[in-house]
Amino acid sequence: MINADNFTVHPQSTQCGHTLDQQVELFNNIRPLFANKPLLIVANKCDVKKISELTEENQKIFSDLISEGIPVIESSTLTEEGVMHVKTEACDRLLAHRVDTKMKGKKVHDVLNRLHLAMPNKRDERERPPFIPEGALQRKRAMEVDQPKRKTERDLEVEMGDDYVLDLQKYWDLMNSEEKQDKIPEVWEGHNIADYIDPSIMKKLEDLEREEELRERAGEYDSDEDSEDEEMQEIRVLAKQIKDKKQMLIVESKEKDKHGPRMPRTATKVERKQLEKEMGALGLDMNDKDESHYALQARRSRSLVRKRKREASAPPTSRTRSQSASRPPRDKSGLRDPKMMKKAKTMMKNSQKGMNRQGKKGEADRHVFDLKPKHLLAGKRKSGTNDYR
Repeated sequence: MINADNFTVHPQSTQCGHTLDQQVELFNNIRPLFANKPLLIVANKCDVKKISELTEENQKIFSDLISEGIPVIESSTLTEEGVMHVKTEACDRLLAHRVDTKMKGKKVHDVLNRLHLAMPNKRDERERPPFIPEGALQRKRAMEVDQPKRKTERDLEVEMGDDYVLDLQKYWDLMNSEEKQDKIPEVWEGHNIADYIDPSIMKKLEDLEREEELRERAGEYDSDEDSEDEEMQEIRVLAKQIKDKKQMLIVESKEKDKHGPRMPRTATKVERKQLEKEMGALGLDMNDKDESHYALQARRSRSLVRKRKREASAPPTSRTRSQSASRPPRDKSGLRDPKMMKKAKTMMKNSQKGMNRQGKKGEADRHVFDLKPKHLLAGKRKSGTNDYR
């Protein structure tokens, strides 16, 4: 239904489930509801069958309605033929009905006294026809001619199914239509990437691929193990023996259920000599190893053991105690007993609470903690006592 009261009938009765006589009977039954109102009959589905293609009896029904002053307009919502005519006719009839209703009222005289119709004088002989945009004219011609309805993206999606791809660039209005499918230049760090593209990059890439194929055919990338000298081959053999020996030692340690480093700090000199002898047999130079890592660690561990034994044997009041044992911890300095120490820690925690709470906010925040909100402690509120200023 549009603004003006209308009644839609379907001349092609096989598609709506009711014959034309039944539709006309229904119209006559509800016609009293349209008294003193603009009335318009729309004959839809004219793309299937027009009124002129109906039988003489059915055509007489429409001619009788037209003779009674009720306009009949043919239209088709599928092809959009006559749809604009229906809208225009309905709007014009509704406007005329409203104007006629107001003219019959009592206030029209007050309104007419304030209206002034100005008729401009013709200044020259030049004709100035009304300007209608070309797009509006094309749509008007499409309504008058039996032109098929334009397919929307939804129609294309239903028609093509899984092969449908949404392409919004086809609607771009460009001077050069061939540029519609061009990729938009990308911008990276304020620079247009298209400015740095070499136009001959594809040709250079093809030349490079052709050169790589020639090198592969010539065997340039083949394995060069055969070209190694005897010294390199001997190094590889020794490295493989060392690797195998390490794997054997790992397996033996797992079988003996040993954990920790392979060479502990408390290892004896005999064990180190035996390890140096085995590694020397595999081809490693084990001379001048006094400054090696494991030798320094062994000497350091021995010195620590002797120092601990010396401190344990000395009396508590002796001056031979280490400096770390003679100096109390910093948090216990100046406290005479555990009770005073506990009290000091409690005071320290209480003094830190405020700083911890303020630390949860940023530097720019001025947060006031409302520990006693008034709306929870002031009692029941009455209507009209709230001040939100």
